[in-house]
Amino acid sequence: MSADEIRRELESARADARRLAAEQQAWRAHVTELFDRAVAAGMSVEEIVESLGLSGKWAEHLERRTRRRLRFGTPPPFFFGQP
Repeated sequence: MSADEIRRELESARADARRLAAEQQAWRAHVTELFDRAVAAGMSVEEIVESLGLSGKWAEHLERRTRRRLRFGTPPPFFFGQP
């Protein structure tokens, strides 16, 4: 395999990584929105995590996030520069 072929494969892998990262970010935003709606509907964190099939780390993250939001409220939107 030549260096040019390897370079093309690496560039393709970089494009795949960027696409997958964007998909993951969109998935996280969707799951976060679903989680917030489920909490508002009165579901427990354990119930939500089990329904989504999330890992223990994600469950811990969502529980911390929920406790923080209950303690401090929803943070204001963040803007770069002037809104």
